[in-house]
Amino acid sequence: MKIRCYSFKAIVGALAVPVMFFALANRASAQETDILIDNAAELQIDPSGNPEPSDTFQLKATFTNDDINGEGGCDGDDPVTQGLTITLGTGACGSSTDVVQVVIPAFASSDSAKISPLKKHGKKKHKTHFIMKKKPVTASDPSTGELENATISGELEVLPTPAGTCGQWTVDAEVSAVDLSAITANPVVVTIGQGDDTGCNDQIQAQINTPEPDDSPEPPESGD
Repeated sequence: MKIRCYSFKAIVGALAVPVMFFALANRASAQETDILIDNAAELQIDPSGNPEPSDTFQLKATFTNDDINGEGGCDGDDPVTQGLTITLGTGACGSSTDVVQVVIPAFASSDSAKISPLKKHGKKKHKTHFIMKKKPVTASDPSTGELENATISGELEVLPTPAGTCGQWTVDAEVSAVDLSAITANPVVVTIGQGDDTGCNDQIQAQINTPEPDDSPEPPESGD
């Protein structure tokens, strides 16, 4: 009977190991779902062919924050007044190799995110469309920590909040002067961070254009 008992324990122990790893894998995966990034996101990558950092990317993506707390409420994270981060990488969510991360500042202050009160009703109406024109931002290579001085032009649209979520937005950002030389094939991993929430989508099919180096002729040398 002891042999049978020990065999049963061995079997249970052997089964517990893969179950434990499966649970950890699910937990890691669950951490990527605070923000849901629409699979229809559009990403265009334009390598320059010149010395880096000199590449450009444009991302248009709709994302939804579904981080409902235990009391059924939201933390109040708002990309309009707090900004957000966009990270591009390779591989898969949870184990991706991040290539570049861009910190996008707030699109508006809390006060300017509201339209002036109407004289008749005295109520403030929230704006739904915000524009950022050619603003310097910080970009970094997460693998090395190296910082780059990038530039962004972007728009952020506040969409109606779907039931059971904390908000939905569409961001359209064009970022230049970054190093994207490590991204050469699809799919591209896109991660969006908003406050302490984050979301990842590793199924984004990017349009990766052919490098076009600056081959303009140099000015002729002046004669002696």
